[in-house]
Amino acid sequence: MPQSRQLAAIMFTDIVGYTALMGEDEQKAFEILNKNRKLQKPIIEKYGGRWIKELGDGVMASFTTVSDAVNAAKEIQLQCKQQREFSLRIGIHHGEIVFDGDDVFGDAVNVASRIQAIAPVGGIYVSESVHNNVTNKADIETKFVKAEN
Repeated sequence: MPQSRQLAAIMFTDIVGYTALMGEDEQKAFEILNKNRKLQKPIIEKYGGRWIKELGDGVMASFTTVSDAVNAAKEIQLQCKQQREFSLRIGIHHGEIVFDGDDVFGDAVNVASRIQAIAPVGGIYVSESVHNNVTNKADIETKFVKAEN
C-alpha cells in the first residue's frame, strides 16, 4: 500500500498510573485496559475519528477536523471522570501526517505524543495549532499554559 500524506488532528491518550498498577495487580491492569478501550472506541468513532493503534496503555487516533478531535477528547474525559476507575491524560496536535498502511508517522504524531505526556491528570493539552483552529468555537474553551523546562 503506498504512503499518503494529509492534514489531520492526532490525539494521544494515556492511562495515568498504569505502569505502577501493572506491577501491583496485573489482572486489574488488564481490566482497566479493556474498560479504557470500551470507553474510547465508540467516542472516537462518534466523532469520525480513526483508531490508529494502542501503544501499551495509550491510544493514538486521528481525526479529519480539530473540532472533532477536541470534542472527542472532552467526551472521553467526561465519561472517564464519571466512571472513576482510572484517569487519562490527553494531547492533541494538528499537522501533516504520513499514512503507511494502517500506521501513521510524522512530526504531528511526535508533537501530539509529547503534549500528552505533559498534560495534567484528567486534562487535555492541545498545541497552538489546535488552539488557533478552535478559538472561534463557542463550545470549546482554551487557555495558554507555559511549559516548564
